[in-house]
Amino acid sequence: MALTTDFADSAPARCSHAVTGAFGLDPVVTFLNHGSFGAVPAPVTLAADQWRQRIEARPIEAIGRRMNDELASVKGHVGEYLGCDPARIGFVINATSGIGSVLRSIHWRRGDRIVVSNQGYNAVRQAAQAYCERFGCEVVVADLPLPLLDDASIVNRIMRAVDARTRLVIVDHITSPTALILPVAQIARACRERGVRCLVDGAHAPGMVQLNIDAIGADWYTGNLHKWVCAPKGCAILVPSVETVAFTHPETTSHNHGHGFAAEFDWQGTRDFAGLLAIPAAIAFVSASSPGGLMAHNHALAAWAHRYLCNAFNVESVSPLDGSMIGSMAAVPLPAVIAQRFTSAHLFQARLYERHHIEVPIIDWGGRWFVRVSAQAYNTTDDYVGLSGAVALESAG
Repeated sequence: MALTTDFADSAPARCSHAVTGAFGLDPVVTFLNHGSFGAVPAPVTLAADQWRQRIEARPIEAIGRRMNDELASVKGHVGEYLGCDPARIGFVINATSGIGSVLRSIHWRRGDRIVVSNQGYNAVRQAAQAYCERFGCEVVVADLPLPLLDDASIVNRIMRAVDARTRLVIVDHITSPTALILPVAQIARACRERGVRCLVDGAHAPGMVQLNIDAIGADWYTGNLHKWVCAPKGCAILVPSVETVAFTHPETTSHNHGHGFAAEFDWQGTRDFAGLLAIPAAIAFVSASSPGGLMAHNHALAAWAHRYLCNAFNVESVSPLDGSMIGSMAAVPLPAVIAQRFTSAHLFQARLYERHHIEVPIIDWGGRWFVRVSAQAYNTTDDYVGLSGAVALESAG
């Protein structure tokens, strides 16, 4: 399928071969799902391997005597990159674990309410539900209907679900099913005015959008580094505010309980520290791999793919076509005929993978099916053209 002149002329420049070649993805598969687990480039893998060798050469020396200082150095890099005080950075294995730490740290009372949105991540909603079942609380779901076109309506929708019994609002910085950027600073401010704690689930945000976590003003911010920062799996952060840091504890209680936030989060028992120690290499890679960093490249490509696929599928966008509400991912409604031909979104996703060798999530949300495409250094416009061709073939039967 050939590109029209308009789309060909507006296509963003490709990354250099040195950057695209750093990813060891199978060339047989068109990989449009960086947003799920990321993909680690070779320089970061090498850094982690080198750290692992150093640790294994002298395990007690590396972990027992030096690890606190090494982690403090890593936190300095992360704090500078993400705009937060290194002293308030706790390492967790993923954003879901960060949210679990917050839920564990709040003294719940029967009748308390936790507000989430209907575009929130299912694992987070399940975690909130589990605590509510344990303590006699209630999960309240704020409805964010599509399309989302302005910040004020999003804030109003969230805050309409808040009442006198609300203890916590959990809001996505970037929604998982629909890939939309929410106005978290405005929501955090509205929560503060109401005397309600706010937790931002920034699972996708680090490395995808410019971040100044402290400026957002939430009570807690958690985010993954294994996605768009391209760090190894198991690298994520939880950042409490100055007001909440004293009573925020990790999910795992270990020797340093009661010795302060940094001590508790640095040591939760024996784990593989090599991935955490490779985070500075990951930050360096995504910051220097293209003009403006990979963040700028990926956004330009995602915005292009968003416009192209909406046009190819002849569907209305669920967010502004100028790309102002997306980062490095875009969720595009599929032609209605696809849902008529396949009995589930899962089966259509499997069809794209097995028949067309395209790895991309198909999401059934609100009674509509979406394809959520990611844009990373290794992707090109041909990948999205190939996806549109595959959807056209499956639409035709």
